[in-house]
Amino acid sequence: MADNITEKQQEVIDYIFKKIKDDELLPGDKLDTEIAIAKALKLTRATVREATRILIEQERIYRIKGSGLYIGSIGKSNHSGKFHALSPFDYQAQKSGHKGVRKVISASIIKVPDAAMAQALRIKNSDSVYKILRLMCFDDIPVSLEYIHFPATLFNSMEFKELEISKYSYIERITGKGVQRRAQNVRAFNATDEEMIRLLNIQPHDAMMELYEVVYLDDGTPFEVNISIVNTNILHLKQISERSE
Repeated sequence: MADNITEKQQEVIDYIFKKIKDDELLPGDKLDTEIAIAKALKLTRATVREATRILIEQERIYRIKGSGLYIGSIGKSNHSGKFHALSPFDYQAQKSGHKGVRKVISASIIKVPDAAMAQALRIKNSDSVYKILRLMCFDDIPVSLEYIHFPATLFNSMEFKELEISKYSYIERITGKGVQRRAQNVRAFNATDEEMIRLLNIQPHDAMMELYEVVYLDDGTPFEVNISIVNTNILHLKQISERSE
């Protein structure tokens, strides 16, 4: 911590860290609002805002405009990404004693698969997308299969091997913009696709979870539709929804 942090700011920081520990929050989980923190500690909103600014600069938390504060990396990180430096996938891998491994299985340019995806990406039905199949593993244990779609109109070229390091850090680097928001839908289903069954090393009709998400840059541009097939017996999903008045 910096030497110029005031006693009251440190009180806010300690409160946030205790909240993360006590509630077992993961990267990407939502924190209390600054107003709620100020009320709980009987401090001013300005004091809380300064304390959260310090944690944002350290990449411990991040802010989504209009939504609030979210858990970022567990510790300080030298990652360049402005989303959260340590993803829930990496965090769960480390917590389980494994290394998070990403493997690009295939990559191609195809016509956008359907009108719904074209609408989500704000492209024409006749436009093309990069389609990348990426396997997520805890060491050599497959836990999730991602069908990634990027609009070809947004990227002149892609270095697919970069997606085996950090997808969002790479996107931020080549666009010069931050990854800010994800809109997600989740459904359960029974696996029947042969390729999916083989790559995830599961049995036919095993129960799986599909996470369909549209991801946006900080200027509001949608740049990805990702359909993740998750083996929730190994990789646990934790969703937090909020109601807007």
